[in-house]
Amino acid sequence: MRDYALQVTMKDLSQFSKIYLVPLGDFHLGYRGVEIEKIKGYIDWIKNHDNARTILMGDLMDCATKTSATELYDSLTTPDQAYSLVREILMPIRNKILMIVRGNHEEAIYRMAGTDFSARLAYDLGEISYKPDGGMVGIRLATDEAHTIMCYTYATHGWGGARTIGAKVKKAQDLMLVADANIYLLAHDHTANINRGNILEPPRSRISFNGKCYMTTGRRLFINTGGFITYGGYVQRKGLTPQDCGTPRIRIEMKNTKEGRHLDLHASL
Repeated sequence: MRDYALQVTMKDLSQFSKIYLVPLGDFHLGYRGVEIEKIKGYIDWIKNHDNARTILMGDLMDCATKTSATELYDSLTTPDQAYSLVREILMPIRNKILMIVRGNHEEAIYRMAGTDFSARLAYDLGEISYKPDGGMVGIRLATDEAHTIMCYTYATHGWGGARTIGAKVKKAQDLMLVADANIYLLAHDHTANINRGNILEPPRSRISFNGKCYMTTGRRLFINTGGFITYGGYVQRKGLTPQDCGTPRIRIEMKNTKEGRHLDLHASL
């Protein structure tokens, strides 16, 4: 029997040769220091661009408890109220959400009470693919009916603590040991970072068994997706450094050249 957790979420976006992927996570709605207007700004950008999509990276709610790192009595809402706000602000882009993964804050509520707010969100927004522990999305792009290409993105919320930039980046790079993808997304550390690595790839199109075939250089993107809470509270108390609020924007484009079709991957902050 196949494991649903390993099923790839496939999306046919062949009406585009170029899309933008804007991963969103670590809203921590319910916490006192959330940059709600910045969150809404990203959502509006996605809504207003036909070729923009997102993956929800978890910790959309703060879900503070008496035993959590965040302060229960600093939360401005109950989990139910925070969930209603999450659902409300994401509703305008519900058709542009490719996948949802669960964060450690939502997982804490699930472990304590058996309530999975992330699963509920996936259902309420239109039965979106839900991979609590992480998953892969395959996107098909095209320049015309005869020329298509696939781009694979592996995303998971993240784990543990990391204080230095290098440690945070390495966690994203380590995902390359887990799955074979073009783009790797990691949240949790509230630090937006973009890194890339090149590897040699065998030919995947225009293959000849009579002529010569050559390896080409393929790009991989390692993305730490950032967060949306201001400095203070438990973040300051633990000696963590202040970080900019926001998330990277990834451009995925199919290009045809004399060497064959390839993915052109770029990201910006």
